[in-house]
Amino acid sequence: MEKKLVTNIFNGILFLICVSYLIISFSMSIGKPDNPGPGFVPITIGVMGTLLALGLLIKDIISKYDVKIEDFTKPGVLRFSGFVVSILLFLLTYNLLGVPVLFLLVLSLAKIIGYKGWIFPILFAGVFTSIVYFLFSLLQIPFPAGIF
Repeated sequence: MEKKLVTNIFNGILFLICVSYLIISFSMSIGKPDNPGPGFVPITIGVMGTLLALGLLIKDIISKYDVKIEDFTKPGVLRFSGFVVSILLFLLTYNLLGVPVLFLLVLSLAKIIGYKGWIFPILFAGVFTSIVYFLFSLLQIPFPAGIF
């Protein structure tokens, strides 16, 4: 398969994912500059991701390189699909369940990446979630209440 086609497809999918993320993140309140709401960070990330993905897509469309690369492998497609499904589930359940969903997202991504065992992925997800919670609390950015 031609590299240009693969990168165009990948960057197009990345752009669609970022746009979807941005649309879903607009369901949360952005708040005001002196009192940011729970949607402030997701919307900021969505805007940056969408712009970066669009830039990558445009850059690859107008570039002239064309190099042969290997075809998709089944493990690679399954891993990519796992990332997409995990992130979509996070987006769909974050408002309903709140912060614990972040822990589950990081844990699932750590396992998809390929970390063996459960101790390190659980510790990593716990520490990462705690840091995010601490930073949001420090900046007084509220989380969606969720059911917890």
